[in-house]
Amino acid sequence: MEIRSLVDLRAADSLSLAFNPYGLGGHMAPEDAAEFQQRQILDCDLAEGVAAGTRGSFERLRRVFAYGVLCYDVYTLVGDQALLIFEQALRDRFMEWCAGTITFRFPQAPDASFSVASYDDVKKHAEKMARRGAKLVAATSVVEFNGMLHGLRRWARTAGLLRGRRSRMVEDALAKLRNHVAHPSGHHVDTPAGAARTVRDLAEVINQLWGQATTGGRLYPAPLHRQITVLSWNGTGRARMEPAGALALPGPADAEELEGDEYQHVVVRAIPFIPDSRWNDDHWAEFDSRYETTRFPTDYLWGPGTREEARTWLTHEQPEGDSVDFTDRVFLIQDRGRLLPPMRPAVAAGLPDSERVGVWHAVRADFPDDAFLHVQGSGDRSTGHVRRPGDCAVCSAEVLGSGSYDEALCATVAVLGPIQAAQLPPVRLPLSIFWPDRP
Repeated sequence: MEIRSLVDLRAADSLSLAFNPYGLGGHMAPEDAAEFQQRQILDCDLAEGVAAGTRGSFERLRRVFAYGVLCYDVYTLVGDQALLIFEQALRDRFMEWCAGTITFRFPQAPDASFSVASYDDVKKHAEKMARRGAKLVAATSVVEFNGMLHGLRRWARTAGLLRGRRSRMVEDALAKLRNHVAHPSGHHVDTPAGAARTVRDLAEVINQLWGQATTGGRLYPAPLHRQITVLSWNGTGRARMEPAGALALPGPADAEELEGDEYQHVVVRAIPFIPDSRWNDDHWAEFDSRYETTRFPTDYLWGPGTREEARTWLTHEQPEGDSVDFTDRVFLIQDRGRLLPPMRPAVAAGLPDSERVGVWHAVRADFPDDAFLHVQGSGDRSTGHVRRPGDCAVCSAEVLGSGSYDEALCATVAVLGPIQAAQLPPVRLPLSIFWPDRP
């Protein structure tokens, strides 16, 4: 090892300076690089209720991240340590959740409860109970639990502390990376961007464990705001999406229709288009009142009709926007010789008997195309998609049940509770790129 002077230790690392807001290339001034890198994790603040141990480890990680400008290897250390804090957060949250007592259930014996003062106590009892075939009681369910990371993740999901189907896949990846760090078998080097993303993901995991979603988050986003929106289309295939407020005063769209360019209009409650947002609905022009063909939940309210009729209805009814959580939605997919697009349970529950034919699949997913692609892929056993109830190992979907209409709906009710049937008029924008095969 070479002894370096204090001046050398204070000098910026040339590798760190190569990362700039536009990607890799060139060199930033040391002062600019220091500010830029710290801003990458500036808003990764933890919720107020996070356990002191987890909070201290995370804040120490954020402080050390800033020194990556002086030593590029710090980014690798930060990324690795963030993966280890992933398990610490789960342990700390478990101790708060159990409140000093854990209970295990045997297949053919009374429940066994133990007092625990530390996670070492939890792990000791969990390992013993796992060998005897007992499962941890979590809320109204039981879960295999031996105190290790895999068991902690299963517990957090069963207890409802972690959510989202796509985030489950990220959690799987974080767990595998954590195991690689804890039991290294080679050498790796992280980048500033990679380390920053791991820190940001860790912040989201921690906050979600303590009940706080992340506004604009990648893993556990806060509910998205939906506003009252007017979708319009004409006979030539042109389509528009505009806020309901745009109908209050005459504008270019009114001039088009006065010139004979006739449009049909439908009023919906939908996610608005926000520039540079990761949660824009690229499928808004696929709207179909009976099928989930938009990326985010879009509620039919009125239409179709003329622009003036839409304006009159909006003035009279004055509907309001709301907020919606799009994760862990349940979709019903019908196969009657060809797969139809996903359907909301409420819409499926309102179908007449003549439209309940074929094989039905109840699937939980964050997005309708995730559910559809799982069912499509499960038709080929070589793809690895699960067919029985449970999480799919190769995609971000969970199978709830399959079979007849009644069987699929029963599997849905078991998860959601009673379903209020909805009977909506068949309204859709006519042209479809992503879902062309609609009845």
